[in-house]
Amino acid sequence: MNTNIDRYLLAEKAGSEGVWDWDLRSDTLYLSPRFKDFLGLPLGDPGRETNRPADWLSLVHPEDVDWLHASFEAQMVGLSVPFQIEHRVRRADPAVDSTDKPHWRWLVCRGMAVMDEMGFPIRLVGSVADITDRKLAEQRLRQSEERYALAAAGAADGLWDWHIDSGEIYYSPRWKAMLGYEDAEIGGTLDEWFRHVLPGDLDGLRTAINLHLTGERPHLQHEFRICDRAGGQLWMLVRGLAVRNEKGYAVRMAGSMTDITARKKAEQQILFDAVHDAMTGLPNRTLLLDRIGQALDRNRRAGARPFAAIIIDLDRFKAINDALGTSAGDRVLRIVATRLDASRRVGDTLARLSADEFAVLVDELDDAGAALEAAERMARAISRPITLEEGRDLVLTASIGVALSQTGYDRAEDMLRDASLSMYRAKSGGRARIDVFDANLRRQAMAAMRMEADLRAALEEGQLCLHYQPIVLLETGAIAGFEALMRWNHPDRGLVPPAEFIPLAEETGLIAPMGRWALDEAVRQLALWQARFPRPVPLFMSVNVSTRQFRDDDLVGAVRDLLDAVPIPPSSLKLELTESLLMQDPDECRMLMQSIRDMDVRLSIDDFGTGYSSLAYLHKLPVDVLKIDRSFVRAVSTGEGNAAIVQVIAGLATILRLDAVAEGVETSDEAVYLRGLCKYAQGYHFARPAPPDAVERLLAAEDEHIALPASA
Repeated sequence: MNTNIDRYLLAEKAGSEGVWDWDLRSDTLYLSPRFKDFLGLPLGDPGRETNRPADWLSLVHPEDVDWLHASFEAQMVGLSVPFQIEHRVRRADPAVDSTDKPHWRWLVCRGMAVMDEMGFPIRLVGSVADITDRKLAEQRLRQSEERYALAAAGAADGLWDWHIDSGEIYYSPRWKAMLGYEDAEIGGTLDEWFRHVLPGDLDGLRTAINLHLTGERPHLQHEFRICDRAGGQLWMLVRGLAVRNEKGYAVRMAGSMTDITARKKAEQQILFDAVHDAMTGLPNRTLLLDRIGQALDRNRRAGARPFAAIIIDLDRFKAINDALGTSAGDRVLRIVATRLDASRRVGDTLARLSADEFAVLVDELDDAGAALEAAERMARAISRPITLEEGRDLVLTASIGVALSQTGYDRAEDMLRDASLSMYRAKSGGRARIDVFDANLRRQAMAAMRMEADLRAALEEGQLCLHYQPIVLLETGAIAGFEALMRWNHPDRGLVPPAEFIPLAEETGLIAPMGRWALDEAVRQLALWQARFPRPVPLFMSVNVSTRQFRDDDLVGAVRDLLDAVPIPPSSLKLELTESLLMQDPDECRMLMQSIRDMDVRLSIDDFGTGYSSLAYLHKLPVDVLKIDRSFVRAVSTGEGNAAIVQVIAGLATILRLDAVAEGVETSDEAVYLRGLCKYAQGYHFARPAPPDAVERLLAAEDEHIALPASA
């Protein structure tokens, strides 16, 4: 084939395309003027039209040059099929390139081998065409299509498009408006996004993006919190997909951002409702068990402090619902819940388990006593009167069970079960009680604690009262005075006898405040009766003084203040001291007694004859009355030898110029027998201890005395 003819034919075929002709034997390359223009090569002298293949290949993009080489080599080994390849080239004249056309241009190269008579390739010939404009148009179209396809796939809301190589990012106006910004107020960098993300959520967002960029996740989907312009927090859901190049590297990522704040709030409310009581808003059993489980986990570590589970069951609440209706019952429960919540310590968990049952996790205790204090605090909160809409006051009590972590538990359910068992034991024991679960040890101690808790509540809530037993003149049967006897008007058990609670009060120290209250109450009651029922010799009042009250309290000052405040003759007040108290430290007792006696207050020795008093001290003590114990009085009617003791004590009183009072007189025979021995007597034969209104009826009787049977 004639070279010039070949070129002419190729030029005809190519039209406006460039032509190239590579002579393999001389390794020279002919490039047409059009091709040289594509490459930015100088046209050269008219006589110099040849180039080296390297002049062309050196301008090919590094990522494309191997493909072009491979196409050439395939033709050189005899492949007769023409080739076509698209590749990028850079112009050799950068000055023109920087002002006129892009640095890299796209060419489509076509070519084939020309063979000699033996079938060996001697030339490669072909054409090139500039397809840069088409490629750019395709790229813009692809970017546009990808942007909107990704936005649609990401639940279009606020849109974003990140060009990873340049770092530029596009935020749609809606994206910016979601955060409260105008379009021009947010720049085009990734930092504009990240600086609004809450610090605690930023690492999670970065990780989610990187996992998709590296191909570890097929798409980006992540929830995070972001701050809006006003400083509020919004929950956002970001979705996105990466655009990757031919080698799989992400070059762009685009997607959407959706405001899911309302959904998150709804989810949080659902989660809250799942572990909270609907009526009171308190945690329910599920959440309480979880908290107890966490406390058990902590408790297994060395040095952890103990904790307790307390169950509180309102006593007879069903009767309230039946009487007042469920609406009023619900209101009462909400009030109780509020009071209990105010009574718990910060960090403790209060829960509602059922209709009228609450529970408290009391964490980080110093000792078991602190759990009892918490239970007592809850009991006091419940027992405060609740004023109903009708103006009536409702007073509730509760049965309370306590389980201590020291018992040793593996499961939260077991601990709550034991607290329930102790609560039921409290309820079966009379209600309004506190019971501590202890399978073996401390059973009796816990019972005392329960009684102490009730007794403290009784003192604070006015459950204590005084009954008064008349003391009569044996000669006439007239009422001369009274002994004040403390009673406990328990809200569930009724009147509790003093034998059940006085020893405990002595042991716990409650007897001191109880004694002060009794002294004050008795003296004020005496003043009323002396004014309403005047006598030639005023009525007197005997009040018991405990050992702790006598020694630990400022009894002298309390009596002095009381006499200054209440208008009674001091001699009408008689303080009763036990024989054993006086013998503990006779000299100290004598000084204290003398201070009281100097105020003209009378002193009695109670239950005389049952202790170990010494006659050597007795005559030195400033006492006015000896009270003969009921055990000796009872011997009068039974004929036992102890009856003679009554005569001895009465005779001793006469010798020491003391009044004698016989206690526990229950029969007429006893009364008749004692008339010649004792000045005063008291007992069921004359009158039982009675509340103030009943006593007033006795005093109002016309004959103003209690009749005795006629002497035999």
